[in-house]
Amino acid sequence: MQLLVNSWLKIKHNFPRSRSFLFSVVQRNRWLYRTLLFRYVDAKDRKDGVAGGLRLPPAELRYRVSSSPDAAAFLRLGENCARDIQSALATVGRQLDSFSHILDFGCGCGRTLLHLPKYVPAATVHGADIDPDAISWCQKHLRFAEFNVVDPLPPTDYPAGTFDLISAISVFTHLDEDYQLRWLEELRRIAQPGAFLLLTVDSSRAGEDGFAFLSSYEEGIFPKWYQNAFHSKEYVFRIYSRFFNVVDYIPQGMNNHQDVVILRKS
Repeated sequence: MQLLVNSWLKIKHNFPRSRSFLFSVVQRNRWLYRTLLFRYVDAKDRKDGVAGGLRLPPAELRYRVSSSPDAAAFLRLGENCARDIQSALATVGRQLDSFSHILDFGCGCGRTLLHLPKYVPAATVHGADIDPDAISWCQKHLRFAEFNVVDPLPPTDYPAGTFDLISAISVFTHLDEDYQLRWLEELRRIAQPGAFLLLTVDSSRAGEDGFAFLSSYEEGIFPKWYQNAFHSKEYVFRIYSRFFNVVDYIPQGMNNHQDVVILRKS
């Protein structure tokens, strides 16, 4: 595979007339295209030193959480997410450093979690995700937090009442309705009384009943229950209130794109 990558890079730079044709051939093979892309980006990262002092996961893992392997974008979006979590909590009179047991649910390879130490230097931080490769990388490189692989459906191994803050950034924007309701029940179980749950939704294409679940352009890459989910504000207040008190709803409060929902356990 490395020989293939090296050959591709030589052709890409030395034979510009062949580049367009070969690119079109490679692009039609999704697996080959992604493999070449990830190797190329990883090599470029090492050359450019884009990590800015932070430990950077490989391109393939970055792609899984944002559909782009770009390192600078990964770092920028992660920093924005951490900042927007802080800003959202301020609307309910709290700050990140006022919590002691934090779970980043759906942490992937640590895009947001990478930036948490400067906000919560003393908290116990956990990350959970269904992706064993991402969790393995986090366990090896992000020693300030504890990480666990979770199954696609609950329960988790966390004891009841473990966390006083749970964040789920761009998680419920991908789960089908049945999975969402099951996970809301589980997150309520592992939340402490009075704990906050901060999650994001996308209201841009919600259906008439307030919820829509649509296939993504990555269909065939991710399972059928993990595609694109859309929620209206009314749906969130009507359905999520079965599990938590809905404290606030902030349109485009995350990266100026997804809506932020702040829930609290009674």
